[in-house]
Amino acid sequence: MNDILVAKTYQGWEVASAPFWENGRKYVTVISPKGEERTVRVYSEREYARMYSGEKQYKVFKTQKELLGFSKGYITVFRGNTYPYKEWFKENGARFTRSFKWSFDSDVEIPEDIPEGLEPVRVEWEQVGNGDRLKTDDEIKRVMDNIFYASVDSLSEYVGEIGDRLEITVTVNKAITFDGYYGTSIMHIMEDGDGNVYVWTTSSKSFPEGKVVTIRGTVKDHREYRGVKQTILTRCKEIVKEEDIVVD
Repeated sequence: MNDILVAKTYQGWEVASAPFWENGRKYVTVISPKGEERTVRVYSEREYARMYSGEKQYKVFKTQKELLGFSKGYITVFRGNTYPYKEWFKENGARFTRSFKWSFDSDVEIPEDIPEGLEPVRVEWEQVGNGDRLKTDDEIKRVMDNIFYASVDSLSEYVGEIGDRLEITVTVNKAITFDGYYGTSIMHIMEDGDGNVYVWTTSSKSFPEGKVVTIRGTVKDHREYRGVKQTILTRCKEIVKEEDIVVD
């Protein structure tokens, strides 16, 4: 059976028939040294090699750490406006992800001709990952916002402690309307005289941008957004002072 490839169990058995096809597969009848007759599969060279080459095939799975380019424990991201330089990044082997924007893997050499206005910053895996997996989206966003917007020149500091009731006079810098699960809401981004930033989202009140208003509200949280510290307020109420009342 030198030219007929059968399972190793039947090699050395006498061939008792010519190969034949059945249901799309090739077979042959063989007889054992003890006279046992059996019909067995005949394999192609490719099938036989796959079965008996001794080379087991394993599918290699990469971890999130490896897939995102942290093979040496870090990647390099860029602080600054990267949008005009998309082609430069592509040509030099950078990758773009939602969390890290344009970045170079740790095993990719960073070009020397970095565009003006961009600052390379190394992100260590320990900052964004646990073991071989990424941290939560919120945790990564906080880390990356601190990196991308670290150079933001802001006077804002956190005001009060969570749960404190504050009375402040602020200017409404932005009033952003958006539709949510409970209907239309307005996010007020406000600033006091010391440059501290406050955010109040409500569906019951809408202040126009540029309005100076005195409000009383409860500190819900302290967050940092794009390098700016923000005091998040809830249950706010406009305070109208006597001197603000106009009598006709």
